[in-house]
Amino acid sequence: MLNPHESTPLYLGLRELLRGKLAAGEYPPDQAIPSERALCRAYGVSRITVRQAIAGLIHEGLLYRRPGKGTYAAPRKVSQGLGRFVRFAQTVAQIGLAPATRILFSGNAAPDPEAAAVLGLDAERVAPRLRLLGLGDGRPLVVYDSFFAPDAGAAILAAAERRGRSGAPFSSYDLWEEAGGPRPVRVQQTLEALSAAGPAAKQLAVPPGRALLRVVSVFEDRRGRPLEFRRALYRGDLYKFQVVRELAD
Repeated sequence: MLNPHESTPLYLGLRELLRGKLAAGEYPPDQAIPSERALCRAYGVSRITVRQAIAGLIHEGLLYRRPGKGTYAAPRKVSQGLGRFVRFAQTVAQIGLAPATRILFSGNAAPDPEAAAVLGLDAERVAPRLRLLGLGDGRPLVVYDSFFAPDAGAAILAAAERRGRSGAPFSSYDLWEEAGGPRPVRVQQTLEALSAAGPAAKQLAVPPGRALLRVVSVFEDRRGRPLEFRRALYRGDLYKFQVVRELAD
């Protein structure tokens, strides 16, 4: 029961109580929480209080509603900071999910004009290409699609095949050290939102129109030479990015 005599509003107290239960795993992802009526009885509060508490948790992305069915615990989101590059397996494992990687394509392919321009390739020249599907607890999270500089790409693809046979989770970033040769020391990235469509929607197991986050990365060596051009599509319902920025004077 919540104490009605405390200075903290009852809906805030209930919101924190439910937040704790979600954090402790009492309501697993995609499982319904108790009904409004049940919460009223359990904690001795009004339906308005319950609705205010639930609305706050929905706004935070911790709960979601299914019309006519109830309120459910939202899947845990992978939170990735933008100030420092973190490996895929580490990022996913930090929220308690089991990371895994599936190779969708590994070989030579003709790059699109943007990738060819970044890597300094002729329009008719093929380049090493690697497409990966990153998963957490078996659920698709992200598709990585990379083209590599020809002098480094063959070793990267060989390293990917070895990783794939071993079953170890990885992204292309993990392969550079294993491949030997030049290594990226800097990455330039751009982010944008888009809607899922075509093969990406199928690979990420989302309906067409679902929100995705696209991150385009250019990995460079110490001389500023591009070594890898990568597009990554992240599920917007399972991923979020964080950044700390300085304020202008």
